[in-house]
Amino acid sequence: MLESKTFCIMPWVHFHVTQYGTVTPCCQAPWEEANTFGNINQQSINEIWQGEKIKQFRKTILSGGVDKRCESCFKKEKEGFTSLREITNSKYQHKFELALSANKLGEIGNTPPIYFDIRFSNVCNLRCRMCGPWSSSSWFNDAVQLGMIKEDADALTYAFKNKVGFFEQFENLIDSLEELYFAGGEPIMMEEHYELLHLLIKHNKTDVQLTYNTNFSSFNVKHHDIFELWKQFKSIVLAASLDASEKRGEFLRKNLNWNEVITNRQYIQKELPHIEFVISCTLNCYNILHLPDFHKDWTQQQLIQVEDFIPSLLIKPKELSVTILPKKIKEDAILKYVEHLEWINTIQSVHIEKRNYMIQQFKNIIKVLELNKDKHDVELFRKNSAAMDKIRGEKTRDVFPELAELFQ
Repeated sequence: MLESKTFCIMPWVHFHVTQYGTVTPCCQAPWEEANTFGNINQQSINEIWQGEKIKQFRKTILSGGVDKRCESCFKKEKEGFTSLREITNSKYQHKFELALSANKLGEIGNTPPIYFDIRFSNVCNLRCRMCGPWSSSSWFNDAVQLGMIKEDADALTYAFKNKVGFFEQFENLIDSLEELYFAGGEPIMMEEHYELLHLLIKHNKTDVQLTYNTNFSSFNVKHHDIFELWKQFKSIVLAASLDASEKRGEFLRKNLNWNEVITNRQYIQKELPHIEFVISCTLNCYNILHLPDFHKDWTQQQLIQVEDFIPSLLIKPKELSVTILPKKIKEDAILKYVEHLEWINTIQSVHIEKRNYMIQQFKNIIKVLELNKDKHDVELFRKNSAAMDKIRGEKTRDVFPELAELFQ
């Protein structure tokens, strides 16, 4: 199963709820209604988990077939990147027996999901250039001015119409729970996230794995003390979505305060050393030439170990992909990443497996940079960049002078 090019353990262990209340195969799959397994506001967890749509999905996987909703993972694997499918298979190979014991109809018996990914809402305090109103409530005004949504649209999107009902169902599944993955929006800002942590503590389920995808910008949320709560859990991973440092970082993730980022990191290092911290950066046409410097700087400041820096390739929106870059910038980037890999090889690592994964990601970046650009997407980038600069009172070229050729 680990060697299979199509098998995925997800539908036997994983339950993903989007901020729209829909349940999809995973966060990488399309979120349109036609691609979902159901809606948590119309069906119970068990009805979706035992439903015909997810059964058919399991059946396709068991037969070695390919579901169109899995295209994102297959695309990444084709380009040499490690996919969510591969990561989850490796992490949950101890649950392969669930698939092995399943019947050909995709039925799973009475085994509940053990790995939940719940996007409670789109509540977020940042307005990242790569994002949009679907994942950030703070994007609303920008989206209206750009003509992406209508002014009478809702800025906030919530997954649950009946939150109490969902928590009652979830409470019955706590004993078998192994992992909770929080993303958003910004999960640290969501009230429901704190309710869930308190529910886990109430049931003495503090051995569950807590994994966060967080913008790492603010931990002061009303009356909640997230740091005190985290001290009660044994295993926590913080994947910080930081794509650049200082003024570049604040530009890409609008409303970010870089000094607060540094302060937050230093506090966690001192007060919560049991937390595993990694930078989960998204490589795009803006930060392509800056990313190695960011990685080197944080490593030398001992804010991270060298292997705690995992770049992933931005795929959408396509006009922000590195594939649109002019030939000269790509050549400069390739040279920079080759030199960066040489530097990495001079630094010792604590976790060899994580190090090897990171190195492979950097090597794959070089491969992608060798691709031809799409001129149409370059023009779309310039158009959208100019529109965003005007709305936000910014000048991209002043923040990223190294990309001057991109605007010529």
